[in-house]
Amino acid sequence: MKTNLSHFRPMAAAIAAVFVLAGAAFAAPPAVTTQLEPGEIALGQSAQLTITVSGDGNDAVSPPAVPGLEFVSVGQSSQMESINGVTSSTTSETYEVIPQRAGKFSIPALSRGSQALVLYVRPGGAATGNNSGASSLPPSAASGLSAGQTSLTKDGTAFVRLRLPKRELYVGEIVPVDIQVGLRAGLVASITGLPTLNGDAFMLNKLSSQPEQAQESMDGQPFTVLTWHSALAVVKPGEFSLTVETPLTVRMRTAPQRRAHLPQGMFGDSMIDDSFFQDFFGGTTEKEITVASQAEALKVLPLPTEGRPAAFDGAVGKFEVASELSAAQSAAGDPLTLRLKVTGAGSFDRVNSAMLGEVDGWKTYKPAAKFEPADTAGYSGEKDFEQAVIPMQPGRQTVPALAISFFNPDTRRYETKLTSPLSVEVSPVPAGSLATTPALASSASPAPPSEPPRDGLRPDQVETGSMVASLRPLYFQAWFVGSQSALVLCFAGGLFFLRRNERRANGADGARRHEASSEIASCLAEMDAASTAGDAARFFQSARVALQQKLAAPWHIAPASITIAEIDARLNGQGGEIRRVFALADQAAYSRQHLSTADFNQWKEIVREQIKHTEAL
Repeated sequence: MKTNLSHFRPMAAAIAAVFVLAGAAFAAPPAVTTQLEPGEIALGQSAQLTITVSGDGNDAVSPPAVPGLEFVSVGQSSQMESINGVTSSTTSETYEVIPQRAGKFSIPALSRGSQALVLYVRPGGAATGNNSGASSLPPSAASGLSAGQTSLTKDGTAFVRLRLPKRELYVGEIVPVDIQVGLRAGLVASITGLPTLNGDAFMLNKLSSQPEQAQESMDGQPFTVLTWHSALAVVKPGEFSLTVETPLTVRMRTAPQRRAHLPQGMFGDSMIDDSFFQDFFGGTTEKEITVASQAEALKVLPLPTEGRPAAFDGAVGKFEVASELSAAQSAAGDPLTLRLKVTGAGSFDRVNSAMLGEVDGWKTYKPAAKFEPADTAGYSGEKDFEQAVIPMQPGRQTVPALAISFFNPDTRRYETKLTSPLSVEVSPVPAGSLATTPALASSASPAPPSEPPRDGLRPDQVETGSMVASLRPLYFQAWFVGSQSALVLCFAGGLFFLRRNERRANGADGARRHEASSEIASCLAEMDAASTAGDAARFFQSARVALQQKLAAPWHIAPASITIAEIDARLNGQGGEIRRVFALADQAAYSRQHLSTADFNQWKEIVREQIKHTEAL
């Protein structure tokens, strides 16, 4: 029986390489260095411990047990080099150090000649160093929001969590929400985009500019949790499924490729798949993934028709009202300021008031409204209405009660809040303020007496004054006719230049209106194309541009300067649909909202109707 030794030559070479590595590993003891950052933290935060093993060997070195501290491995890296046939490697492993109590902790030295590490943990407060943005555990259910469902990705790198106050809502209701993204330390490279909402019946307000940071442990692993605060608005009834997703870049460990000439199971699959060989011969790569939260089932109820007040404008929430006058005493004809304050939480964009209407003894003007949010999401705050009023009659005048109607989702009923009537003492107009007429002033001064004649007798003929050269009337004289002609010519010239400037202005205004009409037609065509493609962001962006072009001409301002604040200031709360289009244009850019064909058609009709009647606002 003949044996072919060529099959065993690759195996022999591999075995020889292993023995050479093993022999080099015992040639010299490895050097171990440790680094702890930062050296002082607050309870609820964590520090980072890095253990580096270098030299002729790379035996794994674990951190020692320290009462009150927990060490969690978050990453490992390896490097190998060969000089003159001698192979050496360097392995670094990073641990998250999580304290269980406050105090001073000593981490013993891991090699001879090195010193122990000291970690100071304060009872609480802001941290210093690298953990300045971290805090304790996330807010609990005491904030009114549920804990939210947590589902880790398959590789355990991240999670997205949606926290809501309840699962049954009404159309038009606004509720606060928290979006939390958990990131495993050392495995997530970056967040490549803001969290977005997936649900065609909901709108998400602008997210808070900077997320809050906290540390949370899950399955024994530390996670950095980022929390964004916002508010969720419901736009139509039905039963829906709501999720939130976030794009991330994660680091993935790559396994070494098996050599083709090595027999299957030569050293055992467990040896090839060991973490040492993975780190020694493998590496890491980055991959783009999208992490989504667990689906939340929500039920949206329509607003009831029974008991709906005539003055109800769609406001849903809980509100309180109060009113005041700028002065308790005034004079007839002097203006006063009537203020109405609405405080609470809910859909403030639907809170409207006509203020004081036509009341005997009062002259009123159109009111103005302004909203001041009390939180970053705009869920709670105060909306102030101001109106100029003028008492026209003296005596004790009364401003009747002002009313606000809304639907309370907690009581499931419509409510109307009334302010208390206001009184003001109105004095009559002072007599000294009346001007004396010129006729009375002239009759009050008698004409001076004529000088008596020297002899006491009046003359028997009329004494004439200065002499004139002609009896021709004044209006027939040349100098008078010339001066009047000059005045007529000046008037005609001024009228000519005035008409010419007016024609130029009308021509420029007509050109601007024609250009705006062309731009509006182009935007409407773009809306039709976007609705066909199902692109909500492009649809609402085109709708906003069309409304800006239509409002710019009567307001005499640039279209790009028309914002939600400008609409609230000029329309005094009467442009609710226009305001919603502007808000949806801002939100659709990052919410990835999907609309049905019926929704697109409904919004197209709303935009066309607003364009048709916008000049009357």
